[in-house]
Amino acid sequence: MSKNILYFDIIGGISGDMTLSSLLDLGVPKEIFLEELSKLNMDNEFKIEINKKFESGIKGTKVNVITTEQHCHRNLIDIYHIIENSKLNKNVKSKAKKIFMAVAEAEAKVHGTTIDKIHFHEVGAVDSIVDIVGSCILLDLLNIDKVYATAVPLGSGFIKCAHGIIPAAAPATVEILKNTPVKLNHVEGECTTPTGAAIIKTICNKFVNEFNFNANKIAYGVGHKQFEKPNLLRVALGTEDENNEVVYEITANIDDMSSEIYSYLFEKVMNEGALDVFTESIFMKKNRPAYKISILTKEEDLNKFIELLLTETSTFGVRYKQYNRAKLDRKFIDLNTNYGIVKIKLGYYNRKLIKAKPEYEQCKLISTKLNIPITEVYNKINMSLEKEISKILLT
Repeated sequence: MSKNILYFDIIGGISGDMTLSSLLDLGVPKEIFLEELSKLNMDNEFKIEINKKFESGIKGTKVNVITTEQHCHRNLIDIYHIIENSKLNKNVKSKAKKIFMAVAEAEAKVHGTTIDKIHFHEVGAVDSIVDIVGSCILLDLLNIDKVYATAVPLGSGFIKCAHGIIPAAAPATVEILKNTPVKLNHVEGECTTPTGAAIIKTICNKFVNEFNFNANKIAYGVGHKQFEKPNLLRVALGTEDENNEVVYEITANIDDMSSEIYSYLFEKVMNEGALDVFTESIFMKKNRPAYKISILTKEEDLNKFIELLLTETSTFGVRYKQYNRAKLDRKFIDLNTNYGIVKIKLGYYNRKLIKAKPEYEQCKLISTKLNIPITEVYNKINMSLEKEISKILLT
């Protein structure tokens, strides 16, 4: 089954209006978007202009939010009140509040106060509220399952704000993007705003250097500032096959460890959630016979298994590499056989059943209990399986 993927290629930085513009450029009908945005109950405070614009010869969408009345800057409680009392759905409300909270926490940290005492300057303004809530509306309308993004450019030099002259990027932007991949000194000026930083930090599932997926729609959001590089935010909408995944292989060459340790190690590695573990016989330098041990794991467990190899084996170092892995859809059923109920693993490719096999551990248990060859157990179960295969195909 495929998932809808949104990929942010952050060419010239990211701001709230650029995010909104790029998502609208993906083709969401303007009328549907504005109808959803009206549920915010702030129509009397702004007008929104949505136009096609060229930047460095590239056609994209540019959004301009024009405030119609003068309003004081709102604090976090005011904004939460607006969102909660709107007719927006729960997903949009939840995501928007998380983005505002990210900004509030950063502003409070930078200014040495608490979030309840922060009065937003940029983010509390009407246009920023529209940018954030509008972006959340569009993400919901696009039915996005996962969001990926490149590193975030910060800019350089100095900018003028309500507090005076400050370095670019703004301290709140830098605070929001802690523990996030960034590009330094990208352009002269502020290319990423606190609003843009908060949006991408909150919605992005993963920041990546490279990513494989099927892109079927490309769009551009045009920014308001002029830089020496194109002020564009590029987004790609596509699909990712759940059966294709990224895994890591961690390896180490070992020539000085007792073979007894491997049995313990294999059991521990699998109990810790590895996808696979195996060894290969090799010859190392000085013609020493040795083993190469390999652990296959998901990215979130990478550091755990690196630490395990370094602490539980005699190696002084490990290597790891990223691989793309394709796998069959899997399903388990219970099959009634001469030996009783046996669990069968089914494998599907493009929703077509192509493999069916009994689970080894159950076959081993039957073989041991009845004192018969395991090949005999497999053969008889497979005979039962062939008789039932037509029924299985209907499940």
